[in-house]
Amino acid sequence: MNVKPSMCLKVKKGTFFMPEPDGSVYFRNNAGSFRMEGKAIHQWVEKLVPMLNGEHSLADLTEGLSQPYHARVYEMTDVLYNNGFLRDVSEDRPHELHPQVAEKFASQIEFLESFGDSASFRFQQYRKKKVVAAGEGSMLLGLVSALLTSGLSGFHVIVTDENESVRRRVRELEAWARETDPEVRLSIALEPPFSWEQEVEPYDAVFYASHQDHHEERKSLLTACHKKHKWFIPMLCSGTEGFAGPMERPGSDYCFESAWLSLGRKEGDEGDPGRIISSPAAAMLTNVAVFEWFKKMTGVPDVHPSNHMFVLTNETLEGKWHSFKPHPLVTGHIAAERVEDVLEKTKDKEAKPEKEWFFYFSELASGPLGIFCRYEEGDLPQLPLSQCEVQAVDIHSVNPHASIICAAMTHEEARREAGLAGIEQYLSPLKKDILNSLDAANERTARLYLGAGEAGTRTAFSRALTNLLEEHWKLQVSETEMTPAKLELNRIEDEQCRFYYQALQTLKKTVELGIGEDAYGFPVVWTKARNQKWHGSIGFTRTLALREALRRALMEEQNPGRTAASDACFASMKNKNGGVHSLDIPFCESGDPEVLMSVIQRLKRSHQDLFFTKVSMDPFKDDGIIDLFGVVVREEETG
Repeated sequence: MNVKPSMCLKVKKGTFFMPEPDGSVYFRNNAGSFRMEGKAIHQWVEKLVPMLNGEHSLADLTEGLSQPYHARVYEMTDVLYNNGFLRDVSEDRPHELHPQVAEKFASQIEFLESFGDSASFRFQQYRKKKVVAAGEGSMLLGLVSALLTSGLSGFHVIVTDENESVRRRVRELEAWARETDPEVRLSIALEPPFSWEQEVEPYDAVFYASHQDHHEERKSLLTACHKKHKWFIPMLCSGTEGFAGPMERPGSDYCFESAWLSLGRKEGDEGDPGRIISSPAAAMLTNVAVFEWFKKMTGVPDVHPSNHMFVLTNETLEGKWHSFKPHPLVTGHIAAERVEDVLEKTKDKEAKPEKEWFFYFSELASGPLGIFCRYEEGDLPQLPLSQCEVQAVDIHSVNPHASIICAAMTHEEARREAGLAGIEQYLSPLKKDILNSLDAANERTARLYLGAGEAGTRTAFSRALTNLLEEHWKLQVSETEMTPAKLELNRIEDEQCRFYYQALQTLKKTVELGIGEDAYGFPVVWTKARNQKWHGSIGFTRTLALREALRRALMEEQNPGRTAASDACFASMKNKNGGVHSLDIPFCESGDPEVLMSVIQRLKRSHQDLFFTKVSMDPFKDDGIIDLFGVVVREEETG
């Protein structure tokens, strides 16, 4: 039994209990819930709970009771204590709060009581925190009001736009607060500081509130906070939205810069100067930020992580916390290392559960800070193929990349393909940075083909090779005339090819196919499109080339006028030697090690100097969900 006679037990705030029809009593608070059962338990609870107010020890409560009643009280209090519904007031650390202050901030102290002992002492320590409140206009006024309401007794105010009316209003807020809290003392800077580093030196944290993003000012202040190891809590507006957080702790990475770039904001993007945030919106943003700081400083566990930012719509006052990933251009975490025995290093291991990486892809599309602007089925038709559309942000631009539509036999496969394609699209502008991270200088001028895949599989390596083949083949087709032979299919053992072929026959009645090779000897399968032109697809094997060609042809039939084929095409087909190729289509997997080894050998025989790299970079390096591989290609010197 964990309760002792000397304990002065008190029911935690927010506790609710209710009798159940079966005679038990249901308890609930912010920590959890449970049911207490026993004979006449409801009557016992109604008598006992009001006495658990922290003013009596258990010894006092049970004095004079018979042994059965004595044991029952101890049994019930032990259950309540172990389930987190009681706390021991006798263990609280002493405090020196003025009675008037304790009465004014009773709600804050009661809130802290729900998350630990010594609530009054913790609140007293919070009041002593040294804080700078910097900013301008209604945002700064909202911040000053929020800090005073939270219980902070004194802080330093810096009005960055030298607005005398704002300084006067700050003095009025100070006078209003002092009427009920005589310890309130605010210091107001007479002019903006010449050196932010010197200004923030004596303080624990810096709050920065502005209705625009003044880039140079904000950057200087953030840099000073990093150098002096101070907390930095921003509240900014841009256009029709306001942003609070993330709280950047001393010694952390540049969380705010990652969030700001993830929003697509660029240096000097101050929004519409004529659009000023409304007072209610400013109050919401500043109170959200101050409340997070209050919880962090008082040991409340329910604090949003440092990779979350609160985004508020000014016009509707709708707000929500959104997660974001570390931005590679902010953290600089971009690295690539050469991999010699790539097939051995990518030996298939136990992959992550399917639901885990589905959830991961959804996280990447989480609100305005995700790396996917779009990751959804939308209004795409889902028969005969399941389809998903993805659109990644452009890391170097405020405008996103073009959207990509991916299709597969099942909903899960389509979302998987879209997620991996979206990651590759996000990485595409960073190829130069990845090559620059390699040791050898001559490798930085080579060409890099990236692939993404689930960690522990060969998917990323296989996709990188596929991307290499497709890019080289498209270049080849644009420069030479193709003369494929007509293709007829006999027995189709590959399940996906058979499904696509049968679906096309159902939609089009006839399916016209052609087959050829690229310059490196890889098979190319052609399909006749709706516009009477021919579209081709390359693959490691004939099965994989046919599978991709049929899938793309089926997508065009399923999305008339919407999906433009990205393949090379030509208007008419010339039969090679007038012959017709009639083939069986065996089953094949793109990740088969024998297939991949054959691809590598064939590329090297085609006078390609290539090697493989394992890429490690933000925002994917610490997640353990995604692997990134690259194929680096240099033309061999001859002569």
